[in-house]
Amino acid sequence: MTSATAVRRRTARLAPLLLPAVLLLTACGVPASGVVRAGDPATGIGQTTMLYFVRGDDLTALPDDTASTTDLKAALAFRAQHAGTVLYDVELAVWLLADGPGRADRSKGVTSELPAAQRWRPTVRVAGGAVTVQLPSYVGPLTAVAVRQLLCTAADAFLTASPDAEPAKVTVKVPGHAVWRADGFDRTCS
Repeated sequence: MTSATAVRRRTARLAPLLLPAVLLLTACGVPASGVVRAGDPATGIGQTTMLYFVRGDDLTALPDDTASTTDLKAALAFRAQHAGTVLYDVELAVWLLADGPGRADRSKGVTSELPAAQRWRPTVRVAGGAVTVQLPSYVGPLTAVAVRQLLCTAADAFLTASPDAEPAKVTVKVPGHAVWRADGFDRTCS
């Protein structure tokens, strides 16, 4: 065996061992760094925010179980970049309520007295400690239970998003039909 052949064999055997060592030593030129701040943490409806639906004749507070609302959540998250997280959380909770209970809750007899939201979305405004939920006039008059669903869901979402704030003064409006108000949570939300 010639010396050139022996060198090639040794090189062939050592190459697989040298490559990882060389890569580790160079680390691709990326310097070590600490924690890099990239903005605010992700937002979304709080884990403890409750949506107020109906079971029997009573309101029942349930966490969101609607897996099919990912597009809705993404669309509202985009808007939240410009509007703030309190508005986002309240608006998302009210919109999820308007979409009705999820499949799992419906199978347990949970319903909603709000009209189906296929053709409408509530407009939500938050100013200080006041929340206004406005429905389009063509939605028509709401039942007392439907109004309580909106009032309680908006108030709960506000308190979840702003735990240090006083309970919100919530107003529900349906132009041409009625205006309802509640000062934060009251006994009608239980």
